[in-house]
Amino acid sequence: MRRGLWGILAGAGLAACLAGCGAGGDGNAPADGADVQESGAAQTPADSMQDGTEPAAETEQMQEREQEPAENGMQGLGLSVVGDSISTYEGWIPEGFNGFYPENGELTDASQLWWQRLLKDTGMELCANNSSAGSTCAGDSDKEDIQSGCSSFRLSYTVGKQGRLPDIIIVYMGTNDLLESVPIGDNDGTALVEEGEIDNFSDAYCMMLDKLESEYPIARIYCCTLTQVGDWGTERPYEPMENSLGMTAKDYSERIRLIADTRGLPVIDLYDCGIEIDNLTEMTSDGVHLTPDGMKCVEEAALAVLESTAGE
Repeated sequence: MRRGLWGILAGAGLAACLAGCGAGGDGNAPADGADVQESGAAQTPADSMQDGTEPAAETEQMQEREQEPAENGMQGLGLSVVGDSISTYEGWIPEGFNGFYPENGELTDASQLWWQRLLKDTGMELCANNSSAGSTCAGDSDKEDIQSGCSSFRLSYTVGKQGRLPDIIIVYMGTNDLLESVPIGDNDGTALVEEGEIDNFSDAYCMMLDKLESEYPIARIYCCTLTQVGDWGTERPYEPMENSLGMTAKDYSERIRLIADTRGLPVIDLYDCGIEIDNLTEMTSDGVHLTPDGMKCVEEAALAVLESTAGE
């Protein structure tokens, strides 16, 4: 049984949230090309944009993408990302969401993000970047909480501008569950999950997938395992990071793979994408957040899986 108890009420779930959660001005599309809405007009997450325009360098890069169409069956498809700090960049996340780059870390341009590279190499178009720094999968699924991946409110930001639905959704979350020592749990992708406070990673991850599959039944969903995460070492720069439960990125990655395999969803293996404990000084700025080299490894792993599954 793949669906949780949440699925019983899925018909009205995110649709109701989309209709009513725009009052705060939060948005989910990048600042580029944002439509200016009339004062007092009702807004949804898909319509309410961050104020701003694309930097000139990024505009040129977007033009280059249009001049170099990819021939891989993905040209023009809409991509949505559900992620955390590793997928954020100022101006490319919903208004009110938490960003990481470029104020922190070593990225200096949004084009260095893994999913921006993926757009360029596939010809896909960004539908929505539903990413917020510090967010976990676990949390209260009933609350309007952007920091809980299993929250219907948070997941409503997966839809694009003017209600565009994604063709492909890449879920790259779980690193903060590791860092915050959220128990992994024992859900293999089949156990029922009730709405409310979800206090373990596997239940929250399953509920998140339940909601995405229900609200976006045509979209192909890909699940990313976690990159290797390091803690400051003594005899070498980094050692494998263990949380207070004794768990590592490998443990959470194995659970993600189990859940995805149970549901028949393709897995993007980032744990073995070339980012290793011994090269974290080049691949990350702090053992967690990726440098441009680390972003390239993630994008290459994602591209390989998308190309191998195109047309399935």
